[in-house]
Amino acid sequence: MGIRRIRKKDDDEVWDSIYDFLENADREYRRMFERWFDTFDEMESLKGQPGSYVYGFTYRVGPDGKPVFQEFGNVPKEYSSLPSPEYREPVTDIQERENELDITMEIPGVDKSDISLDVQNSSLVVKVDKNDRKYYKEIELEEEVDQENIKATYSNGVLDIIVKKASPKKSKGKKIPIS
Repeated sequence: MGIRRIRKKDDDEVWDSIYDFLENADREYRRMFERWFDTFDEMESLKGQPGSYVYGFTYRVGPDGKPVFQEFGNVPKEYSSLPSPEYREPVTDIQERENELDITMEIPGVDKSDISLDVQNSSLVVKVDKNDRKYYKEIELEEEVDQENIKATYSNGVLDIIVKKASPKKSKGKKIPIS
């Protein structure tokens, strides 16, 4: 006779959240692998063209607990934001904190002076246009940021950017007359 454990309601919620996480991760993995095999087909069409091609993806768990996959490289994609095939999309990691975004990019083989960093409307654009190394990444900023308070450092091929979120403007309010 085995030991029988009676599950509590809290246990069910824990197992349900684990199941949901695994189900979301499986769905994202399948989507990513489909895209990965499509990329091999796209690369086959590039045979004989000069240049090197890079493709990969990173995986992490987002702040909402759901898996986040990000592609990188310079393989032409259907909806690519790269200016041309000679540009590579750097490996990028974005950590969202309460009052800031911490962005880390791998941009090896360039000098600090080769990197162009611009904030345009609601996006951050990083571009390197060196003869033998070209990188391009556009990051959509979901929240309003303090454009005057963005700091960037570059060391050993790694670009670190700290973007402060704009503080919400507090309204004093207005008295509305009733007629």
